[in-house]
Formats: sequence, structure tokens, C-alpha cells
Amino acid sequence: MKKQSQSARGRYVSAEKVQQALAQLGIELCAGRKRIRAARSEKSISFFINGGTVNITFNEKGGKE
Repeated sequence: MKKQSQSARGRYVSAEKVQQALAQLGIELCAGRKRIRAARSEKSISFFINGGTVNITFNEKGGKE
């Protein structure tokens, strides 16, 4: 059997890289601000910044199919 391509559904990265990326995102979102507008729903978190929005969505489905 041929191995499925990781790029079709994303790829694995180290947890350390994810931590660094989220930390950098937080620094950039909050730079020069005392507060930012945020909203939370059942499956997502949204940050509203002048000129744009950052959405983080959580998917309940996980593991091997």
C-alpha cells in the first residue's frame, strides 16, 4: 500500500514549534495595545484587530480514521 501524503491533510510538526508560533502570534497581536477584543464560542476563539481577525477553531474529531 502506498503511504498517504501528509500534505493532503496537513503535516506533523513538533510541539515546540507550535508553542513558538502561538507565542509569536500573541506578541504580534498585542504589540502596542493594552487590550484586544476577543470572542469565544463552543468550538473557536476569535481575536479582532484593526483590519483583520484571527480565528482558532477546534475540531472534535481526532485520531486515526
